[in-house]
Amino acid sequence: MGIMELTVTMLERLRDEAYVWFCRQAVQQKLVSLERGQAASASAPPRFGMLPRDEQCETVPRAVQTTLDNEAALYDRLAQIVGIEEWLRPVLRQDVAAYLVDASLDFVHLRQVRARLEDWERSFESLPELLVAFARGLRTARLALAGAAGPAAGRRFARGLDALRNIAEPLEQLHHELLVIAGAVAELTQAGALGEIRVPVLPDFRRAAWVGRLAVLLPDQAVVAVTHVEKEVRAFLAGGAEVARARLEASRDVSTRLESALVERCWRELRVHARTRLVADRDLDDVLETLSQRYGRADFVGRQRALQADSFLAAS
Repeated sequence: MGIMELTVTMLERLRDEAYVWFCRQAVQQKLVSLERGQAASASAPPRFGMLPRDEQCETVPRAVQTTLDNEAALYDRLAQIVGIEEWLRPVLRQDVAAYLVDASLDFVHLRQVRARLEDWERSFESLPELLVAFARGLRTARLALAGAAGPAAGRRFARGLDALRNIAEPLEQLHHELLVIAGAVAELTQAGALGEIRVPVLPDFRRAAWVGRLAVLLPDQAVVAVTHVEKEVRAFLAGGAEVARARLEASRDVSTRLESALVERCWRELRVHARTRLVADRDLDDVLETLSQRYGRADFVGRQRALQADSFLAAS
């Protein structure tokens, strides 16, 4: 991917990240050399046999103290580096994502897919409540048909169908809304890895026209039809809704993973650009002092103190 024009702020942050990377390499190399020197000193035979006893007692602690001072100074620098990295990483990640909005059509599609998945989830949230009411209406209609025959039963069934139709209409509208969103997602994810992203497939919960057709069926036929649909609805409420949510979450995870992969790939290219084009030879301590001043905000200073207090984290 070619590198488009970058903002001044982003260039500065990429340059600072490159300097921090070079500082980390230098400090870690020095620590490795120091550890090798300590290991070699520990395995070497004593070199103090010809010294007077008092000088022996003074020379060994002095050599150890010098090594410890060097090591402590290196770990202090490493703590500075870690703190600056911790501040820069999330900010630069946002910078790279904003850059990709203009630089990558795939990234734009992933952002659009994620937005449509969120739309689908928001619409889906009202579906279970409608289905509970629909199942209740189906049960009422079924019980009216299963009761005693005659005009009274017919009137109860007609009232049940009216109530069922009042629920079926918003249910049909919501189902259509979810299908439209699913179509938009499918259009955005036609090829490649994006094909793993799919919205859940929902059952057809019947439309208002189906409710109208129940009125012209024979009572026994209507009971069979209503019972069948009621079982479908209740089965979805019992487990299908959770399966749909899991499918949605899996698609969202894929979308997030692919989006993150694009950011990381672009970031790697920008890092190479920064390390080869944006830095100059400078003294390590001067660089760290400049960067510490630049990012020396209150929250940053707090993180620095915590990092310096945790030597294991500082060394990681």
